[in-house]
Amino acid sequence: MIAKVLGPLRVTLNGDSVVPTALKAKKLLAVLILNHGRVVQRATIERELWGEDAPASASTGIQNGVMQIRKSIGRCQRNMPWPRDPKGMVITEPTGYRLDVSADPFDVTCHRKLVTEADQAAAKGDLTLASAQLNSALKLWRDAPLADVPLGPVLRAHVRRLEEDRRAVLSRRVTLDLRLGRYSEVIGELHALVALNPYDETLHEYLMLALYLSGRRNDALAVYQALRLAMIEDTGLEPSPHLHELQRCVLTGDGGPDEHLARRILGPTDARGKREQRLTHA
Repeated sequence: MIAKVLGPLRVTLNGDSVVPTALKAKKLLAVLILNHGRVVQRATIERELWGEDAPASASTGIQNGVMQIRKSIGRCQRNMPWPRDPKGMVITEPTGYRLDVSADPFDVTCHRKLVTEADQAAAKGDLTLASAQLNSALKLWRDAPLADVPLGPVLRAHVRRLEEDRRAVLSRRVTLDLRLGRYSEVIGELHALVALNPYDETLHEYLMLALYLSGRRNDALAVYQALRLAMIEDTGLEPSPHLHELQRCVLTGDGGPDEHLARRILGPTDARGKREQRLTHA
């Protein structure tokens, strides 16, 4: 079974879609996939499908949803020489249901595997490979998670976690690219990201650093000013002291951004080795 949740829900078996047409069965399948290998409690399913007002017929409704998923699985196996019993793939447990299929083809599993491989490469000092692996992980995203599934409270929590994971992976990949000296290469991507995340101070920080290290001090200062104005007008808040200190360092050109980069991105050893080059750019 191939399952993709990093975008619209796509679940196929033997090349055919397993996703039921009924909305509640579709949501149930998404919950089972995101909890692969674990028992999903009936109370959890009820909360996703009906919120806090589950009807008396909720148990029957869940059973119907499971039956629809099993029928879809059975239909997709009609031409397979050794079909599995759908009841052995969506297993009824005393307290709920569990999806028992290999998770290797799941895009979420592939994503986590690539991130782990990136961690291992970075630990060995191979930053180029680590960046490439994280970039491959990010390419698995086709849209917002479960973009075509109306989210209840359970799926919404899963989607929020996935989006935070993506944000963290993206931040780490940009960090690696900065450590590799790919300052100019990340500027366009960071401009797009800050447009989508207008109050994300980390992304603005990275953009300021990338611009400064590419010899574009004025543009780096403009990024800070645009963020400050947006935050004051929309939230009444100022950027953090941490970001204000970076702005001051860029403004004065006293080498402060190099020390900032040393602490936040490069590490002291790398920063010392590249200090003179960055001062020349500035």
